[in-house]
Amino acid sequence: MPMELFPPEIEIIRKRVKRMTLRIRTEDERIICTIPWYVSKAETMEFIKKNTPWIEKQKQKLQQLRSMQIHREPGTLIFMGESFRVISVPNATQLGIVNHDERIIISSINTEDKQERKDWYALQAKEVLPPLINEHAKEHGFAFKKISIKHQTSKWGSCSVDGSLHFNAKMMLTPKHVIHYLIIHELAHTREFHHGEKFWQLVESCCPDYLEAEKYLRTTGRILEM
Repeated sequence: MPMELFPPEIEIIRKRVKRMTLRIRTEDERIICTIPWYVSKAETMEFIKKNTPWIEKQKQKLQQLRSMQIHREPGTLIFMGESFRVISVPNATQLGIVNHDERIIISSINTEDKQERKDWYALQAKEVLPPLINEHAKEHGFAFKKISIKHQTSKWGSCSVDGSLHFNAKMMLTPKHVIHYLIIHELAHTREFHHGEKFWQLVESCCPDYLEAEKYLRTTGRILEM
């Protein structure tokens, strides 16, 4: 197949899927179009053209959300939905000590270095999430194979068919009730590997306020930046 050149604002992902889908990437508002292998460039561009009103509406929503965003102040980190002042101590570990009562983090992290922030959130996720996951699994009778934590571009979490759980380190920026919901969501997939009625009934039985968490993820969660 000859190389297909699409406009620079459009990213095409060819996958083994049955239909074409669209999403708007939060970071740069780029159009991400996932299409089946056999779909032509002409068909793809026609699909995007037909969905132009939806695309513009999504971009407007993102701009409105950004205008409401509370920006991270220098020398601070957003952790579990709250702003913490960072006391930089060179000989401290990067993981540091988190004082929730006084909202202070004592760490060697340079808060103005994006890679160091990403590394810090990954370390916190690996420290905080496994005990919570095990606690929820035990409480609600779920069984899983293993846990992995990494930086993901679009998903908060996922569950493999073998029961392996995967979580995005970025979830450490979200409030506690959202973290608990994301854990329950993926644990529920170990029993109900779909998003049908039985799945959501299971989620609600374990996390009654899941709709509140879902609303947060659809709004504030879309513009959180590490």
